[in-house]
Amino acid sequence: MRYFLELSKEYGDLPSAEITSCLEANNISFLTFCSTRDIFGFQTSATEKMIQQVANRISFAYMLNTFFFDCPINDDKTLIQRATEHPPRTKGSLVVRYRNRSETVDSQQIVEKLASIYAKHRKVSLHKPDNEIRVLITPNRIYVGQRIVKIHREQFEQRKAQYRPFFSPISLHPKIARALVNLSQVSIGQTVYDPFCGTGGILIEAGLIGARIIGSDVSTKMVEGTEKNLSFYKLKPEKLFTADIGEITQYIDRKVDVVVTDFPYGKATTTMGESLDRLYARAFESIYEILKPGGRAVLGLPSKDIIQTVKNYFLLKATFAIPVHRSLTRYFSVLEKQP
Repeated sequence: MRYFLELSKEYGDLPSAEITSCLEANNISFLTFCSTRDIFGFQTSATEKMIQQVANRISFAYMLNTFFFDCPINDDKTLIQRATEHPPRTKGSLVVRYRNRSETVDSQQIVEKLASIYAKHRKVSLHKPDNEIRVLITPNRIYVGQRIVKIHREQFEQRKAQYRPFFSPISLHPKIARALVNLSQVSIGQTVYDPFCGTGGILIEAGLIGARIIGSDVSTKMVEGTEKNLSFYKLKPEKLFTADIGEITQYIDRKVDVVVTDFPYGKATTTMGESLDRLYARAFESIYEILKPGGRAVLGLPSKDIIQTVKNYFLLKATFAIPVHRSLTRYFSVLEKQP
């Protein structure tokens, strides 16, 4: 079966990388047939239920659809012919909806042509259709399929820091925190550890997808705040503790599956008077020690120079630049501990 996801177009290649990581975390074999900033299309023999489970954990896409066909822009003959060859999956009512990523294409004309085929012998329902035909219009091609899952991105807005019991302005947006957890390729039941847990944003997203969670911070106030926030979302951590990054192996008696964390940075950061360079070096050593062989670490770092340093400890798989505000860009590196 072929599927495609309508991507959010945020942060370059991050949406596609998040999807591939989720597929691999669920042990789903797949072949990519299309990957741009607008769309990620893949073919797999996995069940539709398994693909839905993947879609329900990602943050940088809008829709998961079965793939019917694609064709060039302004090729009406091919559009109509291919639509005729690919009927809706089930009987009943129908609606045709679209997402237009082209500034020059008249989307209404395309939708009308498709509706003339798909709704010819069917009832049109705008509110509760039995079939929703999805049309993704890009500058060069049109992609057509049928919706399986709408990804509820509003949930991430609802979990922003200001809506939690314990608040700190230095907190990742939940959709970024979720993407970082997904990039770690953690599976349900595996353990995510955040050694700079802050207010618990990463642990919340990890817990909500079914991972076991462990958190620590040098600040007791932050650890207590994380506990409040996790409880608010009915999440129970395996362990929360206050510790310096160099002491974490004294509190965890086994290797963890993945480490996901956003490193301290800036003037508002609590480092107990230690320089950031020294803190980072000690952190890399401790994370390497606590991580199981072959495990992944996804680390938020403030500069490309520090990425070069972390390569002394781990195999660098990828790095994604995410602007925090006009004067600050964070670099989130996906790393792997060699077996």
